[in-house]
Amino acid sequence: MDLPLSRLSLIAATLATISLPSHAEEFQNRPFSVFGAFGLEYVSYSEHLKDFAGQEVDSTFTSTNLVQRSGGYTAATDTLGFFINTGSTLISNEADETWEAEGISGNIQEDVAAMNYQTLDVMLAYHLQNGFYLLGGVHYQKIAFSRFGWRSAAGTDEFADAVESYTLNNQELLDAMDAIIQKGEKKDKDGNIITTREQYLAENRFDPEETLDVVFEDAVSFGLMTGIGYDSYFVRPTKGIRYMWEVGLGTQVYENILNSNGGRSLTRTFGGGIDIAGKAGIGYHFSRRLGLMLGMDAHYSLRKELQESSTVSLPENEFYSLASYASVTWNFK
Repeated sequence: MDLPLSRLSLIAATLATISLPSHAEEFQNRPFSVFGAFGLEYVSYSEHLKDFAGQEVDSTFTSTNLVQRSGGYTAATDTLGFFINTGSTLISNEADETWEAEGISGNIQEDVAAMNYQTLDVMLAYHLQNGFYLLGGVHYQKIAFSRFGWRSAAGTDEFADAVESYTLNNQELLDAMDAIIQKGEKKDKDGNIITTREQYLAENRFDPEETLDVVFEDAVSFGLMTGIGYDSYFVRPTKGIRYMWEVGLGTQVYENILNSNGGRSLTRTFGGGIDIAGKAGIGYHFSRRLGLMLGMDAHYSLRKELQESSTVSLPENEFYSLASYASVTWNFK
């Protein structure tokens, strides 16, 4: 039986359409929610003072905390949507923090610290309809820590001598010291007014156990971030293996720092620091509505020193975090 050529062409085109769907036809902009009940996060924090009494001083702190991750995705149009993801420390572990100074053998001081990390990302996503998407939005983070249990270390006395020598050889510092002494503004531990340089230096000698108490600090920043990601959820069948990844780069727009030593908050806009973020996950969808995933996310931030007048109020600091967690994903729509 012969068929007209036009009818054969129509059948062939129909079969090709059924057997070879395009990426655009496979793509589905579906919403979902994520809840990561528990996870572990490694955090590392360091400060760098470029000039403390003529010397460079660095601190180092690392710990592993219990954390949670949650969030979700909402579709806005066929190719646009937005992610809202949050993370926070549930239980922070105390760990030792060490301080070193250039040219000094041994730590100059030590303390115990605990750190909490919170983050919120609100990102607009533009889908390329093949699993990839472009990201742009706002990154918020808060690093809050407490320091206590200050104690001297092997290099404390050597560093204290170096600070005193620097002071005695700096005429500007000597003039400021003399002005304080002449006004009778400084008293010793017994309440007596200090009247000589020797008394002043002895009273203010670098001594962590005598001069430092519990220190609290909250460092909050808002920034802009852009990036790219891939999620097989948008182009693969709803049942089966799912994997995703994202990378992002940004800079902070606004910072607010409150330190108990300063007595008031400090603010800065467009400080020039950077944020780098990344995440990856793999899991399995049991149905269109429910799945499990194992995920990891990492974050790095650099904040430059914050100066007010000629005094450094906040030293340059770096923060790293690496979290691993299990999460439930669902879409009951």
